[in-house]
Amino acid sequence: MLDFDKFRDEIIEFCTKDTLKAIDWGLLDLGGVENCELKEVLLAVENALALELENNYRQNDTGIFRVFKTSEFWYYDEEGYIIRAESLGELKRLVESQNRIWYVFDEISLENFGGMTD
Repeated sequence: MLDFDKFRDEIIEFCTKDTLKAIDWGLLDLGGVENCELKEVLLAVENALALELENNYRQNDTGIFRVFKTSEFWYYDEEGYIIRAESLGELKRLVESQNRIWYVFDEISLENFGGMTD
């Protein structure tokens, strides 16, 4: 059984925009991770992020990982942890200030929402 608690700090350090981009582009390399137990944990996290990203590609029309919009607000939804803002720029600032992943995976979809203007 994988011990995620044991590697909590490493997982937090792993869950970044750069990691998600590497997963998205098929460039993530965990070959440098020498601890076998840590590598297994990071592979599990990688698989979870890859599945979530795949779902975002299919179901998310904003082009931004974990972000959706209603008529009035922008939302960032990380497994039920919701951040709400009145503008996309404000949402980005809030998400990044909490060290959460802000990743644009589809620039064209984002442009359909007016880009990153406040």
